[in-house]
Amino acid sequence: MTPSPDERPPSIEGRVGGPTYGYDVRLGGDGRRLTGRLGGRSLDRDLTLRVEGGRVTGRLGGRRVGKDVKVTLGSHTLTGRIGGGTLGMDLTLTASGPGIAGRCGGSVGGFDVALTVTESGVTGRLGGRLLGKDVRLSGSGSSLLMALVAALTYAALLEDSSVATPAS
Repeated sequence: MTPSPDERPPSIEGRVGGPTYGYDVRLGGDGRRLTGRLGGRSLDRDLTLRVEGGRVTGRLGGRRVGKDVKVTLGSHTLTGRIGGGTLGMDLTLTASGPGIAGRCGGSVGGFDVALTVTESGVTGRLGGRLLGKDVRLSGSGSSLLMALVAALTYAALLEDSSVATPAS
C-alpha cells in the first residue's frame, strides 16, 4: 500500500539550471527535518532544514563554511534571512494563486523568484530571463518550502560561479 502524500516523509528532488550548468537537488527527511545535497559534478553542499511550527531554520554548507537559514513560514508567505547580518540576504516569497514570486537579496546583489506551483512541485525561473536559471523541483514538501530550496540552490550556484570564475 502506498502512503498518501501527507504520510510520506518529505522529499524534494530536481534541478536548478540547465544540463550543463546547474545544481541537482536531493533532499529527504522525517517530517520535521530535510537533509541532503545540492550541487553539480565538481561542487556540492550540504543542506539541513528543520521545520518547527512556522519557523524554518538550518544550514547551507558545512559548520565552518556555510550560511545559516532562518525564515518564517506563513500560509502564503515566507520571509527571513540566509546568512549573517552583514553578508547575508533577505528573502521574501509570496504565494498567490498558482504562482510564487519574490526576491532574495538586495536590488544590486539579489535575484528575482518567479515560480509556478504544479501538481508535483514547482517550476519556473530564478534570476531573470537573460541571466537566470530554470527550476524544476518535485516532491512532497510544501510549495513554499520547495521555493526556499530553489532559492538556496540558486544562491549557492551564483556564489560558486563567482568563486570559480577568475576576475578579469
